[in-house]
Amino acid sequence: MHNTFTLNWHWGQKSGTTQAKPGQPLKELLPPQSDDQPKIVAAICGNLLKDLNYPLFAADDITWLDASTPMGSRVLQNSLAFLLAVAARQEFPQYQLHIFHSLRNGRFCKLLPTADFPPLTPADIAKLAAAMHHLAAADLPIRKSVVTKQHAVDFFRTQGNEPKAQNLSQLPDKQVTLHSLGDTTLHMFSKLVPTTGYLNGFCLHPFEDGFILAATNTCRQDEAALSALVYPKTLNATLENYNKWMSLHSINYCCDLNRYVQTDDFDNLVIMAEARQTRSLQQIADEITAAFPRVKLVLIAGPSSSGKTSFCNRLAIELRSQGLKPITLSMDNYFINNDELPPGEDGQPDFEAVEAVDIPLFNRQLQQMINGEAVEMPVFDFITGRRSQRTIPVQLGPQHILLVEGIHGINETLTAQIPAENKLKIYISCMTALNLDALTPISTSDNREIRRLVRDVRFRGISAEKTLLNWQKVRAGEEKNIFPYQDSADFYFNTSLIYEFSLLSPLITPYLLQIPQSSPAYPEARRLLRLVSCFTPEETKTVPAYSLLQEFLGGSVFEL
Repeated sequence: MHNTFTLNWHWGQKSGTTQAKPGQPLKELLPPQSDDQPKIVAAICGNLLKDLNYPLFAADDITWLDASTPMGSRVLQNSLAFLLAVAARQEFPQYQLHIFHSLRNGRFCKLLPTADFPPLTPADIAKLAAAMHHLAAADLPIRKSVVTKQHAVDFFRTQGNEPKAQNLSQLPDKQVTLHSLGDTTLHMFSKLVPTTGYLNGFCLHPFEDGFILAATNTCRQDEAALSALVYPKTLNATLENYNKWMSLHSINYCCDLNRYVQTDDFDNLVIMAEARQTRSLQQIADEITAAFPRVKLVLIAGPSSSGKTSFCNRLAIELRSQGLKPITLSMDNYFINNDELPPGEDGQPDFEAVEAVDIPLFNRQLQQMINGEAVEMPVFDFITGRRSQRTIPVQLGPQHILLVEGIHGINETLTAQIPAENKLKIYISCMTALNLDALTPISTSDNREIRRLVRDVRFRGISAEKTLLNWQKVRAGEEKNIFPYQDSADFYFNTSLIYEFSLLSPLITPYLLQIPQSSPAYPEARRLLRLVSCFTPEETKTVPAYSLLQEFLGGSVFEL
């Protein structure tokens, strides 16, 4: 064929070639897809994330992204948020849409009245969903326009959207992409799908004083099952309480945090945030003390970079102040030998599976310790990958209480032989409540990823590139081993600190900039760079040495 070029493409486990004409958009070159497969929503081209309207002019390798991939999922979720915002303006113009945070497999949203209007009812939410389905069925083009940054800032400022205007002004970009549908024009900090027809698989589920926006796998067939899911009310309440505290200090968006830096009030914010978190920790310690001696075992679990180690140390100090004698145990010492580990889906040893723990020995020794018997706790040698010949003698006295921290702590399988009345479970996570603007929440996963990047490159000798490449495997382990059990916790503790992005952003930026465009980690590095660029940097001098954040900053008073 004349005037064409060959593209090599990859999609999951599939690969192939196709012919393209100069200027032909990606959406016209999609590989065949069946109805039971998630739709391709974006692509990696030249190792850059591109929307499906992107025109090609030269041969390149294309990696197609559907909703089963992290980047494809973000494109789909943000496109659904765009569709929701358009439908909300059409159906409920007297209300303002706020998308607050992720919750299980969706995002928690509210439509807040701008005047004296009543709260939305389930019937109103059904009407909103119907409007979204109508727009999706019409398969309308989502128009994209590229304007100067100043033009975009002025546009949103005239609309009264000051958080959006200030966020855009912080970006290093000279140009900004806006998306329009009908007479609604928005900026979503994301690539979007080319038409509304890509968005016919979603559910709006009434929840608390708002609703959940969640994507379904294939059109509407999963809506009934999705609506029947029980969403974690305690987790949502924890985030809602954090939101209320933030609102008391007029911090709802990134620009509000930046204002504390710019007005030299940041030190006071740090002190207030630490005081709030200390009170929450003291309340948990009070309840544990009240349950003692019936309860002699406290299990602590949470996803990566939540601050589990520092939390465990802080909790031990609080319990000591109340007269107890906590003994902290690492679940790692109960690992089975590496050559006995069960294989994961990739055929490699699964170090994060609950079966990696010697559960019978763990339960037996816990029961013995609770009964006051002396045990010889094993010691795992991570260098050899085997249990050491050395042991540690442990025996609980009258005032002793066990604190056990590990990835499987709240999984009942781990301590099935310990009666429920003898143990308490604590789920901790960095539950981020800060938003870039009303439509753009900052995910807890992003917050934890940035924490881990800072700690790895500064204190563990692990490059930012390697951390980014390993992050999705970490996330997959969390989805399998932690999140399904979080509802069973007796306590939820939020390790997020409202001020931390101001400190972490300047620390990680140079390392993200060092990742070359040839690296598979480059698209994710670019995404995170855009996020952290929205924050005005600040120094760490005010953070107390006992802060949970010091686990990542490197100035902790605890031996980590």
